[in-house]
Amino acid sequence: MTEQPRPEMVNVAAYWRGDFTLETPDEEPAEPSLNRLGRSGITVHGRDLAALLAPAYDTFLSG
Repeated sequence: MTEQPRPEMVNVAAYWRGDFTLETPDEEPAEPSLNRLGRSGITVHGRDLAALLAPAYDTFLSG
């Protein structure tokens, strides 16, 4: 019987205390990610999901 690899343990208590650091990229991407992703292939009432979400995405970016 072979042993299955164990997932990395997460210290949930440390997470909730805020004992972690978020890293930000050194530079901003040249183009927003929504444009880099392109069409989703998912349609809602005939419109591509990416087109429907674009106004909300723009609002988040300008936030």
